[in-house]
Amino acid sequence: MSRSNPWRREPFIPIHFLQGELARLLDQYLQPEGRPGTQAAPTDLEPTGWSPLLDVYETPEETIVVAEIPGVDPTGVELSITGNLLVLRGTKEVGELPEGQLQVRERRFGGFLRQVMVPSDVDFEAAQANAKDGVLTIRLPKKKAARPRNIPIRPS
Repeated sequence: MSRSNPWRREPFIPIHFLQGELARLLDQYLQPEGRPGTQAAPTDLEPTGWSPLLDVYETPEETIVVAEIPGVDPTGVELSITGNLLVLRGTKEVGELPEGQLQVRERRFGGFLRQVMVPSDVDFEAAQANAKDGVLTIRLPKKKAARPRNIPIRPS
């Protein structure tokens, strides 16, 4: 019984297909100029030792980004916007370590960088950020025109 399935005849076809799709996705991410309302990703990104965990929420009025930055001085965190890419950058200092031989090291220190795409309808001039107990909350209100609203229907 012969099978005409090309996936079975050539074992590397799925890998080549996956490789092509990944290359296409990276090209779209790194060169998004063709898509309206987007800009290219920043090129000044340095390697980092760790990355804060994020939650992103969207309500009808705003987009909220919550980042865990335990042990980081919030005044040393840099928040910036490039196009519709929110960038969080900072450093977690080692501080004083106890004397003795290190047995286990799981905590991360050093520079961090985290990026998140936000909607293009955000009013960046009204953005606010606050930090409490190692949690950074960034509130990005939507532009008035982008907020949903009800349209009343008048009887004829």
